[in-house]
Amino acid sequence: MKLKYNFVINQVAGETVAVSVGDNDGRFNGYIKLNETGAFIFKMLKKDTTREDIINALLAEYPDATQEVAAESVDELVEQLRKAELLS
Repeated sequence: MKLKYNFVINQVAGETVAVSVGDNDGRFNGYIKLNETGAFIFKMLKKDTTREDIINALLAEYPDATQEVAAESVDELVEQLRKAELLS
């Protein structure tokens, strides 16, 4: 799975947000507010990746996290992105 559009992630007013840029900006209006984990997952989705690869990367980045918590984080964000039709 991969993001359909090109996004940049920036800090705006103390919040982490993803904004569509380039030729895609007319297809997605607005921004996506992300927490630290969400931004990590979002960055991984810029390239074609699998659920398992994202979970393993989360566990490597956050050694105190459990497999269950990492999987829930991935599944929650991926579901929201699918509903918004932002994944290919």
